[in-house]
Amino acid sequence: MSGSAVPVQRPADTPGAMAEHTVVVAAASRHGSTRQVTRRLAAVLTADLSDRWTVREADLSDLRVLEGADAVVLGSAIYMGHWLRAATQALHQVKDAPLLDLWLFSTGPVSGDAVENAAVITADKSVESGCATEHMVFAGSLDTSTLRWWERLVVNIVKAVPGDRRDWTLIDAWGHSIAAQLTHAVAKQEPDA
Repeated sequence: MSGSAVPVQRPADTPGAMAEHTVVVAAASRHGSTRQVTRRLAAVLTADLSDRWTVREADLSDLRVLEGADAVVLGSAIYMGHWLRAATQALHQVKDAPLLDLWLFSTGPVSGDAVENAAVITADKSVESGCATEHMVFAGSLDTSTLRWWERLVVNIVKAVPGDRRDWTLIDAWGHSIAAQLTHAVAKQEPDA
């Protein structure tokens, strides 16, 4: 897929209707599993938000996809203990933008040690500093057949557990929560009728 944003179409969209707000759901993915989380979150937001919202699901090969967003859901795969460069660059671009809200998510690592997993996540600093609303860490998916030889070596050294450990129910619930927060934030901005 190219670096352009892909508008997620609503079946009930009426021709000529203009959305008032835009939420971008984007992530950096090394081997594709984080990209699947992005698609799922975009689908949940599309289903939950009113027609006043446009939901754009995008990759981060071109950071211009973030321009004009009213809200951003930004994620990254954890690779070698860190967010991928594209996600880090995107976070620096949007952290001071005038957004309604910014949510962050990380997928992986898939170590068996929860304390070890929490220690490698750096996006929490954005929540602590107030530039992001929340940072969720989702278990990832590790398919060793897609890895290069040196990546497999690292997997063995850190004792990462192969398999798909993504909890789609938890991911969906987080998407529903984001939609509810966005709906509430916009309602607070509207004058009383």
